[in-house]
Amino acid sequence: MLTILCHLAYIISLTLALYETEKLHNHQANADPFLIEIYWTTHDYNLHTVASLQVVTNPLATREFSPVHQQVFANLKQLNAEYTRYAVWFPYPKLAVAELDPPSGIFQCGNVGENFSVNLSCEQNGGVISQVDFASYGTSAGACGQMQQGTCHAANSSEIIQRVCIGQKTCSIPATSDIFGDPCKGIPKRLLIQIQCNPPQNNTYYNFNYLDTMLQDFLDATDGHSRIISFSTQPNWLFKLDAPHIYPDNASLADWRYPVGTELVDDTMHALGDYYGRLVAWYTRG
Repeated sequence: MLTILCHLAYIISLTLALYETEKLHNHQANADPFLIEIYWTTHDYNLHTVASLQVVTNPLATREFSPVHQQVFANLKQLNAEYTRYAVWFPYPKLAVAELDPPSGIFQCGNVGENFSVNLSCEQNGGVISQVDFASYGTSAGACGQMQQGTCHAANSSEIIQRVCIGQKTCSIPATSDIFGDPCKGIPKRLLIQIQCNPPQNNTYYNFNYLDTMLQDFLDATDGHSRIISFSTQPNWLFKLDAPHIYPDNASLADWRYPVGTELVDDTMHALGDYYGRLVAWYTRG
């Protein structure tokens, strides 16, 4: 009986609420209308609008990949936009991030897919490549200092790298089956290498090749106007990750999963500040 009374009380309260709402709507509908008068002959001020747009980094805007890049920036210049924003963001990591790999620490490492090359260097302070800690052409994985051999592995990997690189200041090794043989046909393979230098050195891996050319073309096309330059994507190695993110070796391939991680490794944000400090310094001081 109590349950029925509670249910009935709920229905009554809901009905009253709906009635009051409908009553309010009817009152508003029947109220006197607002009178809006427009005087077309009265002049308060001139409306001033200007053309503005955003240019986003992508392969069509690059000198290296696009057959229409000159026309792209010629059209941008012809638009004569007063305000233009240049957005350097993540879908194409090699076109947007100046330091895709973290500073090396004691180890120097490389990790590339088939038909690309690992480029190693110990040339600081006259150094040479003194030791090969890890080398594998196959399905190995892992961050620098934590590389592990996969189920597919070319057994001659370390021997080849040692023969080519030991004692050299720099070394470039293509990741191809022509060099290492094919340890697992039909399976995508990568070449992972970890070396040490003598004397030890800490390398950084800044690369402005793609960023510089696009930015220069943008600045030339918008010369004389207001520009906003936004480097909006940070290296994802600044964030805590369960496993290192492998970005495309081909700069013209999109990677929509690049911005992984939400918690910084360095919660003081010094490392993030160092990255942007180096980035800004490159374009302001060279």
